[in-house]
Amino acid sequence: MRTASWKLFPTTCVSLPAKSSKKRTPLTPLTCNAILFSMNKKLETAMSARYLFVCVALLLCGTLSAAEPDAGKLIADLKAGGDTAYQAADDLADTPADKAVPALTEALGSDDSELQGRAARALAQFGKDAHTASPALAKLLDSPNPKVRAYAAYALGKIGNGSNKALPKLIELITDEDPTVRREALEAMFEMDADPDVTLSIMVNVLEKADPAMVLPVLSELAEKGEKAIPRLRKALQNEKAAYWACLVAAEMGPDAAPAVPELAAVLDSNDAEVRMHALIALGEIGPAAKPAISKVIKALQSDDVPAVKYSAAFALAAMEDSQATEALQKAAEGNDAFLSLMSYYAVAKLNPDDKQKMTTAATFLVEAMKNENPNVRAAAARCLANLQAPPEIVQPIIADALQDADPRVVVNITDAVVKMGPHVLPKVVKGLKDDKLKWVSVGIIRQWGEAAPDAVAPLVEALASEDELFQAEVLMTLGAIGEKSAGAVEQIRPFLKSDSRTLQIDALYALGRIGAGAISAKSDIEPLLASDDPFTQFASAWSLAHIAPEDADVAAKAVPVLVTHLSDTSQAYIPGEAAQALAKFGDKAKSALPELKKAAQAGNEAAAEAVKAISM
Repeated sequence: MRTASWKLFPTTCVSLPAKSSKKRTPLTPLTCNAILFSMNKKLETAMSARYLFVCVALLLCGTLSAAEPDAGKLIADLKAGGDTAYQAADDLADTPADKAVPALTEALGSDDSELQGRAARALAQFGKDAHTASPALAKLLDSPNPKVRAYAAYALGKIGNGSNKALPKLIELITDEDPTVRREALEAMFEMDADPDVTLSIMVNVLEKADPAMVLPVLSELAEKGEKAIPRLRKALQNEKAAYWACLVAAEMGPDAAPAVPELAAVLDSNDAEVRMHALIALGEIGPAAKPAISKVIKALQSDDVPAVKYSAAFALAAMEDSQATEALQKAAEGNDAFLSLMSYYAVAKLNPDDKQKMTTAATFLVEAMKNENPNVRAAAARCLANLQAPPEIVQPIIADALQDADPRVVVNITDAVVKMGPHVLPKVVKGLKDDKLKWVSVGIIRQWGEAAPDAVAPLVEALASEDELFQAEVLMTLGAIGEKSAGAVEQIRPFLKSDSRTLQIDALYALGRIGAGAISAKSDIEPLLASDDPFTQFASAWSLAHIAPEDADVAAKAVPVLVTHLSDTSQAYIPGEAAQALAKFGDKAKSALPELKKAAQAGNEAAAEAVKAISM
C-alpha cells in the first residue's frame, strides 16, 4: 500500500527552477524555485515575464504505514468537520480507491475551502483511478479560493486524460491572477497530453483576451518547458492562429528552440507581417543554429514588402553569424530605407565586432530608432541594441523614457537591452522602483544583475515598505539574488519570517540564506520554522540555516534531520540535490546523514556523492 506524499512531507506550493539562459543570472534550483514562488519575473506586459508558482505533491514515499487505515472510520470522520475531517481527507489517500474516491468526491462539495483543497489533494494520489471525481474537481476551478483552484487543477492533471473535459477551463486558468493557479493549470494541461489541435485554438482565444501582464508569465512558462514543449511548439507554428504566440515562445526559448527552425522558416511565408517579423526575431534568438533558414531570411531582407520585417531579417542574419549574409547586408545598407540601412549597419557591425567605427555608427542609429513612431521599429532597434552591447554613454539618456513605452513588446526588448548594458545604469533603473508602471520591470532588471548590483540594496529596502505583497516578494528575491552584499537589509527582512503570508516567509528564508553569515542575527527567528507544519517551509529553513550558520553544531543537530528527509524526495528534480548541497555545508557535523547520502549517491544524485566526500574529509 502506498503512503501519501504529505504524510512525511505535506503538499506544498512551490515553483520550478527557472531555466538557465543567457538572459538570466545563474541561480541554484532552490533559488529559482523561490524566485518563481514570489511571482513574476518581468512585468513587461507581453513577453518578458518570468516569475510564476506551481502547487506540487511531494514524493510518494515507499514507507508503509504501521497499520492499515480504517476506511469506514475515516469516511465517517470526513463528515465531522474541522481538523478531524482534514486529517481524514489526508489519510483516505492511503485507502483503496473504490472506498476513498466517492467519499473524497463528496467532500469536494463542502463549503469548507480547506477541506475542498485537502480532498482534491488526496484525490490526486489516485491518478486515473479518481477519474469519476473529474466533474466535481472541474467545478472547483471556479472557486474564489486560489488554493482550491490550484489543488483542483493539480488533481485534474494527475487524473490525466480522464479529465480532458476540464481542458477549456484549465486553459482559461493559465492566465489566472494567482501565479500558483497559473502554474498548476499549465502543468495539468501538459500532463493530460491533450491533442494540440484541441488546445491550440482555446489557448489562442484565451491569450488574445487576457491582460498582457498575465500573458507574459504564460509564455515564459511554456518556454521553460524546454524539450517537452518542442512538439507543441512545432505544431503551433503550423497553426495560422497560434503561430504568432508560438513565435514569441520560440524567441523566449532561444537556442533551445532550434528543432523548430524548419517550422519558423515556413512561417516566413505567412500573410501576417507581425508573424513574419516575430519568426525572424525568434530565428535571431536561436542564433547560429538557425543557419538552415538563412536563404529564406536573406529573401525576406531583399524582397519583403513590410519594412519592419526587413529590419528583423537583418537582425536575424547578424545573430546567425554566417558570412554569406554579408553581401546582402551591405547592399541593404546602401539602400534608400534609412532604418533598413541602420539595421544592416548593425548586422555588419555585429559580424565585425572589432571594428569600432562600425560599432559606433550602428549604435548611434539604433538609439535614434528607439524614438521612432512605429513600435515595431522601436522593438527591433532595442533588440539590436541589446545584442550589440553599445557604448553606454550613447544610450543611458533614453532608458527611462523607453521603459515608459506603452507597447509591451518594446518594454520587453528594452528590458533585455538594459540588462545587457550592466549595473552602470543602475541609478536610472532604481528610480523605477517608486513608479507603479516601472517597479516590476525595474526589480526584474536588478535581480538579473544579482551580485553585480550591491548599490541597489538600499533602494530595495525602501521598496519593502510597499503594501503590495507580491511586489514585496519580488524585492525579497532580488535581495537574495544580490546575495551576501545584501547583509545591510537583514533587519528589514527578518520581520517577514513571521509573516502570515507563506510566500513572503519562504522568500525571506531564501534571501537570508543567500546572504549567508551576514544574516546570523536572524538565526533565532529561523530555527522555530524547522518545526513548521509546512514541509517546504521546514526544508527552506534548514537550507537557509545551512548557509547562514554551517559551523554551529546546535543548528546542525536541528537542520540535518530535516535535510535528510528530502534526499529521497524526487517530486522535483532539484530538491535532493539542494538537500545534499546544504548537508555538505555542515561538514562533519552532518555525519549522521552519510548512510542516506550514500544511498542517494548510488541512485545517481551527484550532489550527494560530493556531499559524502565533503562530510567524510
